[in-house]
Amino acid sequence: MCTVAMTPLVLIAGLIELSTAIPYVLDIRRGKTYPAIVSWATWLVLALIATGASFSEGAVASGVISSALVLECSIIILFSLEKAHFTYSLFDACCQFGAILGLFMWWWTDNPMAALIFFVVIDATGALPTFRHAWRRPREETLYTFSLSIVGNALALAVVPVYTVPEILIPAYLLTVNTLLSGTIFFRK
Repeated sequence: MCTVAMTPLVLIAGLIELSTAIPYVLDIRRGKTYPAIVSWATWLVLALIATGASFSEGAVASGVISSALVLECSIIILFSLEKAHFTYSLFDACCQFGAILGLFMWWWTDNPMAALIFFVVIDATGALPTFRHAWRRPREETLYTFSLSIVGNALALAVVPVYTVPEILIPAYLLTVNTLLSGTIFFRK
């Protein structure tokens, strides 16, 4: 059951989320940003699956945000690999293993609502390398990217007429994680 229609505000929220890739890619090209590739790869896989799960649950706002994330992550990964500007460590490998284990559990449940919940757990695991990188080298992360994502996800939440878990879970989580990442980068610089 669809709880929110595809309104111009939902599309704007998705476009804001997608636009967060622009400052990040510019900083990659300038040699200022070195993405934690495990985080972006994890976010890409999750966004692909969450897009399908969101739309199958009728959660349009979550589906639009997830679709924008697919494009955003793909663009960032491509530019990171092209410029060979990324980080990867033993910690990243452990987080990647945890994310893969979570993906297996997600597949095993074969339930769209469980998939959305696993999205949050796996995404948080995948975000750990970026949090660690932001803490250690905040000048190698792009504050504007994560701050813009706050705006897009807040807007996605604002247009939901009836709050249901499938509809708000992804935007609410992304609002939280991006607020924490932005705060880490801002206060550590």
